[in-house]
Amino acid sequence: MVQPKQTIRQFVRRSETIQGAYERHKNSRRRDVLISLIPPGGVGAELGVHKGHLTPGLIEWLKPETLYVVDPWYLLGPTWDWAGGDKSTVNGLATTVRRIRSALETGQAKLVVDDDLEFLSGLADGALDWVYLDSSHMYEHTMQELELLVRKVKKGGVIAGDDWQPDPENRHHGVCKAVREFEAADRLEIFYADSGNHQWATRVV
Repeated sequence: MVQPKQTIRQFVRRSETIQGAYERHKNSRRRDVLISLIPPGGVGAELGVHKGHLTPGLIEWLKPETLYVVDPWYLLGPTWDWAGGDKSTVNGLATTVRRIRSALETGQAKLVVDDDLEFLSGLADGALDWVYLDSSHMYEHTMQELELLVRKVKKGGVIAGDDWQPDPENRHHGVCKAVREFEAADRLEIFYADSGNHQWATRVV
């Protein structure tokens, strides 16, 4: 007889397998787009990492001299209520470390367990060449992130990200709304936005 705990573990493993396949599919669609949008090399940051599905790709495709890998992970609490599969924030951090172990060992990747606003506040202005933003997707938080990013990313540098949702009814619309407001204020220039693959990119002006 299968015990309840075994059933839960099996379900989580299946869910992780499904989520992994989905993330690999997303990455196959993002690869060429990101290579075309973000110049290789330089100092970059990934804000919002979750389980590190994209992080190895950013390292392989964009070949940054340094990549800051930033997420609060367990500082948010023991679990992500919204996550699929394994909801443990500690396991998410451990999985990320395993995925980018070699880059961490060489110093190419710098792991930062912190709120991204705190991390950005501690950087010198112009310290970053590019950023990939995939954090809360909430309007107010994105506005705060962009307010810092237009100073922390060099003039002409790229701020790109996930979840471009032009539909105001979409729960992630806050990203699109915030980015458009910064463009309207002549602080960012949108040069790519695709509601099909949900990717977007701007230049700091």
